[in-house]
Amino acid sequence: MPAPNDTLTVSRRVLGRTGLSVSAIGFGCGPTAALLASGERDAQRAAVQRALELGIDYFDTAPLYGSGESERNLGALLRELRATPRVATKVALEEADFGDLRGAIMRSVEGSLERLAQPRVEVLHLHNRIGIQRRAKADLGSGALLSVGDVLGPRGVADTFASLRAQGVVGYFGCSAYGGDMRAVEEVVASGAFDCLQVHYSILNTSAWDSLPAGSAIRDYRRIAAHAAAAGLGIVALRVLEAGLLAGQRPSAGAAARAGEVTAAQRSALAALLAPEPLTETALRFALSRPEVTTALVGFSSAAQVEAAAAAVAQGPLSAALLSRIEAWRSRA
Repeated sequence: MPAPNDTLTVSRRVLGRTGLSVSAIGFGCGPTAALLASGERDAQRAAVQRALELGIDYFDTAPLYGSGESERNLGALLRELRATPRVATKVALEEADFGDLRGAIMRSVEGSLERLAQPRVEVLHLHNRIGIQRRAKADLGSGALLSVGDVLGPRGVADTFASLRAQGVVGYFGCSAYGGDMRAVEEVVASGAFDCLQVHYSILNTSAWDSLPAGSAIRDYRRIAAHAAAAGLGIVALRVLEAGLLAGQRPSAGAAARAGEVTAAQRSALAALLAPEPLTETALRFALSRPEVTTALVGFSSAAQVEAAAAAVAQGPLSAALLSRIEAWRSRA
């Protein structure tokens, strides 16, 4: 590992209308890199410590990551390092919770706070996808597909989140646009009940902001991030490296089989287009070239990867010429 660059500091952005300042890189504690969920303790500590030194203070975890181990390990490390960054966690509801959404949310947050050993979390995200009608399973991710009524109705998600904020254990609320029905997500966004939105946004899939060309096979997010940003929501970009595909990792069998996911062939074509620019760093800079993106979540496996990401972001947005070249290529892909 090269010697750490002590002059690096990750820039900061404001989370939509909240006024909350967070690092432009978010430390993803989920299953893609799986460091916080199942990695070696020394590697976990080194990566988290280096992230904090570089000014990365937004950590994204969830009860589902490692069956609670991600929250447990993150909480233990933050206590050990005596650090108090912005921690975001999530609530994922199952079909069995339909009869008492409020109770299930309360129990989930209580468990998260216990595992994190924190009195509060800065951001609480709804992990479930949102559709027109509830279903036992969503199209992506874990948990049930919730209806708009489940989210905005009495004793529903937004109402319960507000109660948790009144208790002082939650700061701000987020929901997910990675999967689900974008018409339903638009309705939730327009309600004003949420402060931020997690969106799939990458150099290979920009449909959260841009209209897709006719006949495109890529999953279409129907410009949901553009609608959310216009409504004042902060934007948390996930899959900026396409679950590791743009970092040279092989996609999982499940991801490779899902309709609308980007492919290894698209990655290879993009790498050829960008050469000699490094693909991983360029993909990260691409996501942050859009000023409405508050933070880009990255799953790290080591302190060296944290350092590399910070160095990439320090180079600033991509040039207008390179962005135009990427857009022209994508319109033909």
